[in-house]
Amino acid sequence: MEQQLTREELQDLRNKRTGLAIFQASWIMVFVCLVLVNLHLRGQSTTWPPPGVGGLEPLLPTAMTLVLIISSFTARRGVRALKNEQLATFLGSWRLTLALGAVFVAVMAYEWASIPFSGQYSNVFRLMVGFHGFHALVIGWYIWRVYRNAQAGQYDANHFWPVEGGASLWYFVTIAWIMFYAVLYVI
Repeated sequence: MEQQLTREELQDLRNKRTGLAIFQASWIMVFVCLVLVNLHLRGQSTTWPPPGVGGLEPLLPTAMTLVLIISSFTARRGVRALKNEQLATFLGSWRLTLALGAVFVAVMAYEWASIPFSGQYSNVFRLMVGFHGFHALVIGWYIWRVYRNAQAGQYDANHFWPVEGGASLWYFVTIAWIMFYAVLYVI
């Protein structure tokens, strides 16, 4: 637990958390800009989607959004388990997070590939989904590496920053997707 950390270790942990928060704030601005580009293009068009282009079917992406939200809860459960020295629970929670994340990425890759080409409409969709998918893959890879290191016994209740950082990055994936989901499928 954090109470057992030395003053220096606690300051190091705070610095890492602050650094990650700054990183996430800077990247969320990129996601916000993509949302604004999408909304601007819609505002310039008399109809969105353009004539002759079918709208996006929201059923599968809605299910995948729920899967992604659940995966954030399993990541959180894993962090809590590790901080309580429950390694088996941590590993199970992170396996589930990885599996749910893989399903999300696979289905969204299908969505990315299946949208018909239609100029700006499909290009903006592909940019947003692809940009998010790339982040989900990279952060998923990081979570997998943390999982493998945890199997090797590298983390415990006093040495958990990579686990906490990985979970925070996964929450970022979820929040960024919810923003994109709202613009692409709801609004």
